[in-house]
Amino acid sequence: MEETLPSWGVLILESHHGPEFEMEFRVHDFIKVLYVISGNGNVHVGEESYEVAPRDIVVVLPGRKNRVEDSPNAPISCYVLCVHRSLMAFDADSIASLPLGLQPRQAHFAQRIERRLRRLLFQQMQSSPLTPLAMVSNGLETLSLIANHRVHKAEGITDLSQEPGVDEMVAYIRHLDTHFFEATTIDEASTSIGIPRRRFTQLFRGITGQTWLNYVQELRVDHACRLLENTDRPITSIAFECGFAELSTFYRAFRKMRDVTPSAWRRSRVD
Repeated sequence: MEETLPSWGVLILESHHGPEFEMEFRVHDFIKVLYVISGNGNVHVGEESYEVAPRDIVVVLPGRKNRVEDSPNAPISCYVLCVHRSLMAFDADSIASLPLGLQPRQAHFAQRIERRLRRLLFQQMQSSPLTPLAMVSNGLETLSLIANHRVHKAEGITDLSQEPGVDEMVAYIRHLDTHFFEATTIDEASTSIGIPRRRFTQLFRGITGQTWLNYVQELRVDHACRLLENTDRPITSIAFECGFAELSTFYRAFRKMRDVTPSAWRRSRVD
């Protein structure tokens, strides 16, 4: 399959290998992100070889020779995201910040990348003047997620650290700490990391000592307090930024956590 990028520099491909497929080494002037949908095999990048399975992610930097070698009994199907290096020219170190090769395996992270790749596939099919903007922004966002991805082990949680799903949960909680405004429901949260709801609630309480909802509300109210104290923004605007869909829900959560209304809390800080 030819990887010919459009003028805006972002291309998403879906590649399904047949039993007789063989790929020669290639070298590109763009960043390639390979996401395995199904099958098994090895991805060769430079002198390294990475054994891959479904939901694995491999990053190939510009100028690195690479090829996919399928398992004889399970040819690989994959998404391939291509982002031209010129889109990273705003920062000379940006490409070097991307981690080369097979990324740390983690269901929550893989699912986040998968959602963005599907979004890119959809956008690429649209006949819209906004398609280039949408694809460039989502392509760069995907690279940013990869650059910032780290797997944090469940250190210090001695009673849970050997149980299945704990490292995934710790990674989810670390992500939640900076993305609390995106949280929706506990069902979506448990699905996002591939853990049944009951198990999710047990692990979450075991690690944080709180329920999922209370933890999320506390993060949101903490952020609201900082905004109330340091800005003069309207309370409606603050509630929205913190992730509250309804102003009444924000007031209830704030009173529960701080025993006063947001307005009263702001006045007390000003005084």
